[in-house]
Amino acid sequence: MISLRFQQPSNYDTNSKIKAVFLYNFTRYFEWSDKKKAGNFVIYVVGKNDNLITELKTLASKKKVGNQDIEVKNSFVFDAAVQAQIIYLLPDVSKSIADVTSKSKSKSTLVVAESPNACKTGSSINFVIVENKLKFEYNKTNAVKAGLKTNDDFKALAINVE
Repeated sequence: MISLRFQQPSNYDTNSKIKAVFLYNFTRYFEWSDKKKAGNFVIYVVGKNDNLITELKTLASKKKVGNQDIEVKNSFVFDAAVQAQIIYLLPDVSKSIADVTSKSKSKSTLVVAESPNACKTGSSINFVIVENKLKFEYNKTNAVKAGLKTNDDFKALAINVE
């Protein structure tokens, strides 16, 4: 009898694929400024999660946002010069939420985080685990401050934080 056992790397994030799909689906619910509808649609991931980057790049090779190609950018520290429609702050860099939101205010940029109280410290969306399921919190006030519009359907999908 042969038994094969596959082990995920210790840094593997089992929710990477789900998070990538969530990030893509967020694009359907928000309205970006006309300026952000030109060129590529950029999802900028700040922090280290190779599995998430791989999942996002795979998704980007197959999908578009409207007529825009999706471009995935990644750096370990936030660079305000990167122009993006979505900035996703991984847990290891979540302490910079206030800095990121202040630098992206009114620039039609959706800030997504994964940290306790992230929606209270500036992000519009925050990933959370509830009953072993990945869900997200949404703070409409922060999205409006960021210059984004969304419909009420989106609010119904989220855990609301105001």
